Amino acid sequence: MRPLKITAWLYDNVVTTDGYLPLDSILADEYIRRRHKDIYYGPRIPGGVTGDLIVPDLPFEKRGSGDDWYWACSFNTATPTMEYISYWHKRFDDHLSKYLDLEGKSGRINITSGEYKNYRMPKICKVYPALVWYAVGDKVGVEDLCRGVVAIGKKTSQGEGFVKKWEVEEIGDDHSEIGLEGELTRALIELPEGAKNYRLGCYGIKPPYWLQENKRVAYVPLAKEARRIVGSM
Repeated sequence: MRPLKITAWLYDNVVTTDGYLPLDSILADEYIRRRHKDIYYGPRIPGGVTGDLIVPDLPFEKRGSGDDWYWACSFNTATPTMEYISYWHKRFDDHLSKYLDLEGKSGRINITSGEYKNYRMPKICKVYPALVWYAVGDKVGVEDLCRGVVAIGKKTSQGEGFVKKWEVEEIGDDHSEIGLEGELTRALIELPEGAKNYRLGCYGIKPPYWLQENKRVAYVPLAKEARRIVGSM
C-alpha cells in the first residue's frame, strides 16, 4: 500500500454533480458490476436494497475500527472553474396517444402525475480541468478498477462525465485525509490535528454513502466554490 494520486481526464470537462464524488464509492460500483453481474444488472426496487449488502474488497488501505471503518481515499479534491444550471426534460409524445386502446372507453394520458408525468428538472453542471483524488492503496489494483469506469457523475447515459484517460501515480505523502494546503479531503468521525476547511454534519463515511447505516456525525470538507453563470442552459 502506497500513497497515490488518481486523476481522471474528461472529454468535455463537464460533470453533473452536487456532491463530493468519492472515488471509493465509484470503484465499489465497478467492483460489484464485475463480480456480481446478476445483482448489478438485475431488477431493482427504487430506493430500496434487496438481499445482503455487498461489501467490496477495494485496493485501498482500511482504517478505523468496528462499524466505523473507512477506506483511505479522499473525495474529489479538484476545484471547479465554472458552474451552471442546465435542465433535463421528460414528456409524453402526444402523437402516440392515437395508438392507445381504451377498449371502447374514453380517456386521456395523465401527464401531471404517475408514470407519464412531464418533468423539467434542474441539474448542477461543474467544469473541471480534471478530477483528482488521493488515496493509500495498491497502484495496480486501483488502475485495474479505474479502467472499467467510463463515466462519472449523473446523466452519464446522456454522454456527460465521460472519462478520456485515468492516471494513477505513486507520491511521497498521504493526502487521503489532509490535502496539500491542510484542508480536510474526506468525511471523518475524528478530526485530524491541524485540519482546516471543514464543517460538522451528518454524512456517510464509506460506500454506499447514501445508506443510513453508513452515516455518522462527521467532519466534512467544505465545498469548493466555482464561478457561477447566471441563468440557465
